[in-house]
Amino acid sequence: MKTPALKKLQQIIAHCIAYGAMKDGKITKTKLAKLVYLVDFAKFYKFLVPMTGFEYKKLPFGPVTVEFFSVLEYMISHGILLEEKKGAANLLFLIEEPEMDQLSEPEIELIKEIAQKWCQHNTESIVDFTHEQLPWKISRYNEVIPYELITQEAPENVY
Repeated sequence: MKTPALKKLQQIIAHCIAYGAMKDGKITKTKLAKLVYLVDFAKFYKFLVPMTGFEYKKLPFGPVTVEFFSVLEYMISHGILLEEKKGAANLLFLIEEPEMDQLSEPEIELIKEIAQKWCQHNTESIVDFTHEQLPWKISRYNEVIPYELITQEAPENVY
């Protein structure tokens, strides 16, 4: 990864898989995208600073940042992740242990807390959860979802 921001996103993705995958170590691409979103917006909720600063768009299965897909491709092509098709789902699993040099200890703890909360939930339930949040509800399709909207959410609805 060239920029520190993209390298940080790569490490967030890796940690979300490490803590949020099912017992077999696999996670759907959609669920992973949701975890990354929840982590980024939860950090903003707590500290008024996002974890990545990337823009998230309201897409049909979003919210998701455009960079998510290019970072996943990089991780797959460099042997960090494996992707497996299972029906309509794309499953991902880690081949390497996640690096940590771009993440602070509190950031890793936040990722762990959120990923472990959603670990045993299916993809549909996390999609439903994010689509019930205020940022999703009041944003328009294909538009950027402002981080600031998450501060209007009740604490139990942040993640």
